[in-house]
Amino acid sequence: MEQSGEEAEADGFVGKLTRRTRSGCRLWSAEIKGRAVFESMKPDARVCDVARRYGVKAQQLTTWRRLARAGRLALVTDDAADFVSIELSDPVASGKSEGPVEITIGKVSVRLDADVSAVRIAEIVTAIERGA
Repeated sequence: MEQSGEEAEADGFVGKLTRRTRSGCRLWSAEIKGRAVFESMKPDARVCDVARRYGVKAQQLTTWRRLARAGRLALVTDDAADFVSIELSDPVASGKSEGPVEITIGKVSVRLDADVSAVRIAEIVTAIERGA
């Protein structure tokens, strides 16, 4: 299902769908993959219906969804970003904490000194989430 740029825009797609590899396989931009995955994750959306709209097999869209869940594919949306509220158990006005930083993910808890950098904390959280 090759489409020119004008036909793709008429169908609601953004991007060029006709790039192909030497073997003839279509190349999908990360933006189009992200949009397809985002649409397929909406309530009441069926993978087979979304895949049909994008001209791919449901199995391919399922692979993209798996990549998105693993954090290897970003979802794309035109909607405004949603923000998640956070709760601080003991907010400190100065932004500096006096005591240790405690990270709890599942059954794992890690206590760090207050002077640990944000980058190091992010690395530790990522390692815990990956099960390292």
